[in-house]
Amino acid sequence: MTTAYNGSWYIPAKPTSYSALGFIGALIFGTLFAGIADLGGQIALAHLAGATPESVLRTIASAVINPAVIADDKQLLIIGGGVHFGIIMVMMLVYLIAAARMPLVNSTPEISIFGYGLILGFIMIWVVLPLRFPDRVPGTLPVDIIGPLLRHICMVAAPIAMVAKRAAQRD
Repeated sequence: MTTAYNGSWYIPAKPTSYSALGFIGALIFGTLFAGIADLGGQIALAHLAGATPESVLRTIASAVINPAVIADDKQLLIIGGGVHFGIIMVMMLVYLIAAARMPLVNSTPEISIFGYGLILGFIMIWVVLPLRFPDRVPGTLPVDIIGPLLRHICMVAAPIAMVAKRAAQRD
C-alpha cells in the first residue's frame, strides 16, 4: 500500500526487536564480520605502506600493553587481535541497542551506515588515536580525513548495519 506524499520529511519506521538468541548471534557474527573486514583493510593499507601485517596487530596491542614486555610475538598478536575485536564488539553492541531503541536506524540502513561510519571514523581519528599517540597530530589533508572515514563507513559500519538488519528480519 502506498501513501501520497504529504510534504513531510518524516519517514515512518517499524520498531526493531531482536530475540535474545538473535541479539547474541548478531553481536557475535557482526563482530566477526566487521572485525575481519576492518582488520583486512588495515592490513592492506599497511602492506601498501611497506609494513607487515603483524605490525598492525602490534600497534593495536600497544594501546593496552607495552610491546617490549612481551617476549612471545604470538602473545602480542593475540592481545592485538583481542583488543581489535573487543572494540568492534562494543561498536556492534552500540548499534544493536540503538536499532532497538530508535526505529529509524534499521528502517533506513543506508543512512545509518553513512552516519554511524562517520561517527566511528571521527571518534577514531580525533579522539582515540590522539589519546593513544599524543605526539601524532591527525592529518588535515582531505586524503587524511576522507580515507579513514570511508574505511569506517565501508569496512565497519556497513557490515554492522547489514547484520543488525538481517537479525531484525529473522525475528
